[in-house]
Amino acid sequence: MVRVYINDKEVQVEAASTLLDAAVKAGFNVPTLCYLKGMFNEATCRVCIVELSNGRLVPSCSYPVSEGLKAYTETERVINYRRMIIEMILAGHKIKCQSCSMKGGYCQLLKLSKEYGVEGIPVCAECPLHGSECLLSRGVVCLGPITIAGCEAPCTKEGSSCIGCRGPITSKDTLMEGIKTLIKYGVNLKEVLSMCELFWSSTPSLKTIHELSADLLSGGKA
Repeated sequence: MVRVYINDKEVQVEAASTLLDAAVKAGFNVPTLCYLKGMFNEATCRVCIVELSNGRLVPSCSYPVSEGLKAYTETERVINYRRMIIEMILAGHKIKCQSCSMKGGYCQLLKLSKEYGVEGIPVCAECPLHGSECLLSRGVVCLGPITIAGCEAPCTKEGSSCIGCRGPITSKDTLMEGIKTLIKYGVNLKEVLSMCELFWSSTPSLKTIHELSADLLSGGKA
């Protein structure tokens, strides 16, 4: 057995263990995304980074333990780097929440985004309605695809459409995907824009939504 210290708490683990194994055994939660098939290969997401006593940041899921090793899971540097990593992941992640099997509260990326205050995922990721149950598939105007997640989608769970209580997403790429989703489902964009003007009249994103909608409807690539 090897003795290591996680957040100054002593824990003994097998010699072949990783820092992540040690953290879990010590009772500390360390976020991971590597298990998501098709998104990451092993030890590449870097969300699980921890800080060693010498100041070095390492991925806990692949870093081997050694006798007397000390690591910290929630330092200011760790939190800031995790936030930056999540932002980079979202920047390169195709937002397809409407058709994702993880929608409805099972998306770990969504959970981490909310935990670390990173915006970029729509309410659709929290909505439990799939397939024909989706309000959009029934022709109901819903702002879910272009609204910031974080409310747990209470409106759609009760059968009402999302009216964008948390405001519009600011990422242009994510807004574009959301508008494409609305077009795909045959939703009347004029009604969508009317709702946006009613609820989001003071937001900078309203102009972007209008521009993207006009461009996509005219056959542009936004």
